[in-house]
Amino acid sequence: MRKILSLFFLLGLFLVANAQKISLDGKVKASDQKPLPNATVYLLKSKDSTIINYTSSNSEGRFSLKTDQINESSILKVEADKHSVFSKIFDKIDSSVDLGEITLEDSRITDIAEVNISASPVKIKKDTIEFKASAIKVRPDSKIEELLKNLPGVEISNEGKITVNGKEADQILINGKPFFDKDGKIALQNLPADIIKSIQFTTTKTKEEELNGTAAKSNNATINFTIDEKKNKGLISRLTAGYGSDERYEGSGLISYFKNDTKISLLASSNNINSQGFSNDEVFDSMGHGRNSWLMRGGSVVTNGNSTYYTQGGNNNKGIQRSTTIGLNYSDKFGKNVDLETLSLIHTDNDLTTRSKASRTTLLPDFTLKTNSESNGKNENTQYGVDLTARIKIDSLTNIYFSPNFNRTESKSFSNSSSNTLRDNLLLNENTSYIRNETENNSFAPNIYYSKKFKKKGRVAYANMSSTISENINNNLNNSRTVFYNSPDPDDIRNQLAKTKNQINRYDFRTGYTEPLSDSATVSLNFNYNTSAFNNRRNVNDFDVANNGYSNLNSALSYEMNQDINRISPEIGFQMNKKKINIWSSAEFQFTKMGVNSFYQGQNFRLDRDYVLPAFNLSATYNFSDNKRLSIYNYAHFDIPSAERLTPYEDRINPLISYIGNSNLKNTWTNSLFINLNNFNMVKNINYYLNVGFTYRNNDIVNYSYFDESGKQFITYANLSGNKNINAGAGFTKTFKWKDNKLSINPRMNINYSYNQGFINTQQFVSNVYSLNPGMNVTYEIKDKITIKPSYSLSYNFSNYENYSIDLVKTSNQILKMELTNYVFKSKLVIGNDFEYNTTSNIAPGFKRDFYFWNTSVGYSFFNKQLTAKVKVYDILNQNQSVRRTITNAYFEDREDLILKRYVMFSLTMKLNKFAGKKVKES
Repeated sequence: MRKILSLFFLLGLFLVANAQKISLDGKVKASDQKPLPNATVYLLKSKDSTIINYTSSNSEGRFSLKTDQINESSILKVEADKHSVFSKIFDKIDSSVDLGEITLEDSRITDIAEVNISASPVKIKKDTIEFKASAIKVRPDSKIEELLKNLPGVEISNEGKITVNGKEADQILINGKPFFDKDGKIALQNLPADIIKSIQFTTTKTKEEELNGTAAKSNNATINFTIDEKKNKGLISRLTAGYGSDERYEGSGLISYFKNDTKISLLASSNNINSQGFSNDEVFDSMGHGRNSWLMRGGSVVTNGNSTYYTQGGNNNKGIQRSTTIGLNYSDKFGKNVDLETLSLIHTDNDLTTRSKASRTTLLPDFTLKTNSESNGKNENTQYGVDLTARIKIDSLTNIYFSPNFNRTESKSFSNSSSNTLRDNLLLNENTSYIRNETENNSFAPNIYYSKKFKKKGRVAYANMSSTISENINNNLNNSRTVFYNSPDPDDIRNQLAKTKNQINRYDFRTGYTEPLSDSATVSLNFNYNTSAFNNRRNVNDFDVANNGYSNLNSALSYEMNQDINRISPEIGFQMNKKKINIWSSAEFQFTKMGVNSFYQGQNFRLDRDYVLPAFNLSATYNFSDNKRLSIYNYAHFDIPSAERLTPYEDRINPLISYIGNSNLKNTWTNSLFINLNNFNMVKNINYYLNVGFTYRNNDIVNYSYFDESGKQFITYANLSGNKNINAGAGFTKTFKWKDNKLSINPRMNINYSYNQGFINTQQFVSNVYSLNPGMNVTYEIKDKITIKPSYSLSYNFSNYENYSIDLVKTSNQILKMELTNYVFKSKLVIGNDFEYNTTSNIAPGFKRDFYFWNTSVGYSFFNKQLTAKVKVYDILNQNQSVRRTITNAYFEDREDLILKRYVMFSLTMKLNKFAGKKVKES
């Protein structure tokens, strides 16, 4: 590992050392000799007008455009609205050039031909960069994803993450609206590039920032593709059907019609290969764990301050899943003032089969407990969703934004499980159970936002009303038997039906006023009111043999528990936006009234408390340049304990674990600090980031638990101060381009440390968890011929414990991947291979430590690429597995789950696109 780290360091030094810059400097003035800010400055190759680099002039009219040495003819252009264009031709550029003062004369356009000739391929206006699509050279059959790949400053990682000038893109829109979803994957891989007029990059804004006209606080980017007005009428369709061995199947369809502001899209998919939703990957389609599929493969590490998870293989849903999805998306504009941004209807139906085995070692001060368990089951889940967002423009300064959504979920599940617990090979208890659940969940979340701007720039008044109304009903049948071998307590035998109803009613009202202090600074006064009601009820009935039904009320396990929280929060905020520095801050006092009312085991419990709780947020960003910034974010707040943790009655619904609340719990104070440095050098195609995060918790709520001689656990809660988490990460990306070749290198590193305290067997313990996670991605591409993507990741963890029978637990996980794609016969034949080697150390006996995983796909397109036939083989070596190790403060566990194994799939895909009444040929 030390050699790998040294290699990363030396590689970084080499690439940075080679990042020398040549600059073209100057100052832009108008004919009246006043500086011209926001003038667009760009450099083109003379032979094909390819954009080399671009920038804009600052408030003083000065600019500095960076470039590499150029040994061919190039053209520098300077443009500004309503002014003439300045051009200068360079035979070559091998040193920095001072262009001095550049004067742009006032210009009135009289010749349409002149407009077309001089139209700029790139425009910069404040925080928006716009490219003309016609200036980007791509194949005639390309999708809009190819436009992004050929733009300066845009990078697409092996995992599909898109960055624009160092900012991660979290929204992709078509004509300013989502195309099914904001991540834009369906649009990127379906819309043809030749219907796009321009591509715009802006900083992502929240709906509040958009309606109020305030500056964006995020460090993310939004990409908006605008469709050429002449082609903004068409039909997109894509249908895929496949069938394979072991009765594996897949099918998906997308039909989208759009005309001007009207867009109607239908989506459907069904498969039993562990894929959810809709995928358009050109190599593997929607094949579960295939490249860029919804469920991703590979080892991972997640540290949340309490647990560190090491995943070997696996997926988000453990097991084998059948999934069906049907969706409708509609957007339109009614007149000039009503904009229906989206109306989405979605229905999903999932059927998941599970099987698992686990080995858990529980850490105690004087000894350890070993628990072995196995289970199998099935889960059927049906979901319905409606999502609506609309904007009503009252006048030029007043807007109303309306956004309700409704979700309903119905599920049925059953599981059979068995477990045993040992102490030093002495059997303490055994448990067998059959559990059946029927659940119904409904939630409704309306939101309405009103914004009123005034003639004075920056002066805004607004009001927001939102709520969440949800109800969860669960019927749980428990037929279990627990045998205790080392206790005078009798065995626990249950045959009971528990009916649970949980309701949440939350209402929020927020109003505020923003007043500008200057051109760059504003102050806001806000008033927030929140009321929340949590109502939980559980009735448990034992089986009555005489009546052959569940009619005997078990009052010891039944309860009713309610918690009400009412909060009034006055808040003051400050915002300043300058060229170099941006600051956002807010401070509030939360006047809170909390009440808990519980009825349990024939007893009433009532708790009333009043709080005055402060909270604050502070965010600052310093822009060294357009592409280099330092961001600092600090926030602190209190969390009120839940009713379950405050009610001091014992809950014995689990025969092996009892829970008792603690009415003396204090509120937890959490303070978090994050620092991020990001730099993107567009000329050298170098991007790097450094980030550090720190979280501290005062009066953290921890488990206070002990085990009896039978291995049964009793848990209550206590407050401890001083728990903290520190993490640091760094990444570096360098891209080399020459002719049709492209090479990207991306080393990265993440380090995490967690300090956690708690109580076990009434004694206080301390755990120090360290994790080290280096990795490397490489991408090599010869355009339209071959793409190679090797990657390597290492997850190394060790945990030190105090007051435990074990002092040290450590493990490591290594993953080596290779993605290979070949394009033959002008991309009519596409061959894809994904290979992975995965190994984990210190896994318990009985669990396989390493495996090889290989997928392959061969696809051939014909009939002008409107039909594509594919043969795909999943898990060729038949070694796929899901093994993971979980390390927490109190135990570590090795677990293996049922997972999809080898199959062969044959599929056929049909695409038919028509725009402006004409069919678009793919070739």
